[in-house]
Amino acid sequence: MGQGIQQAPVEQGSSGGSALLDVYKVLFEPTAVFERVRERPKFLLPFLVICAVQLVLYFVNMPFIKAATQAQLAQAQVPASGPDPMKFLWIGAVAIPIVFVIIYLINALVLWVITSVMGGDGKFGTLLSVGTYASVPAVILLSIIGSVVLRLQGVGEITSQQDLQPSMGLDLLLPAKGFLGAVLKGINPFGIWALVLTAIGVSTTHRLSKGTGYVVATIAFVITLCVAGVFASFGGR
Repeated sequence: MGQGIQQAPVEQGSSGGSALLDVYKVLFEPTAVFERVRERPKFLLPFLVICAVQLVLYFVNMPFIKAATQAQLAQAQVPASGPDPMKFLWIGAVAIPIVFVIIYLINALVLWVITSVMGGDGKFGTLLSVGTYASVPAVILLSIIGSVVLRLQGVGEITSQQDLQPSMGLDLLLPAKGFLGAVLKGINPFGIWALVLTAIGVSTTHRLSKGTGYVVATIAFVITLCVAGVFASFGGR
């Protein structure tokens, strides 16, 4: 009985530590990470880490965001007498966690539906955790590298909101705007890396074959690209 009492706090501490370290380890030890997710899904901690990184990058990139906003206002011919929109840039920081939680919930729903259709016993909470960890390359690494590229280019090169997302995908080979441009931009090494992690996560947590995991992840990836393309079309990009 004494040993049992001593083990409980150790397990709890290990679980919390693993959830934080797994945000990093998922890049190199995805199977081990998703085995832990299968036993105990975790969303809040990796989600907070992702939001924290995005918030830091948002304020670090503020000069570029301001330049893009000013260029957009100039094109829209907003009268100078109106309220200064720069004062509302902080709203973007508040919107970051809200937007991301919506994205992750929708992504988990898509994965749950596809996994269930493919014959798996889809578990929404588990797939929510899988989608969050699997997004690390596309959400954290791509954002960091994008910030580095922005600094190499300089604020003077920012002429629109599109310039805040440097080209790193197929749009480098085939420049395009609107729906096609967003789809091509989404097909980049980090997006493919996230697809692979999603496939490993689905197959590991739901005990499905690797082939089925890749089918689920690929379909979800295509749906994500299409949704991004639709929003880009509405945004006039």
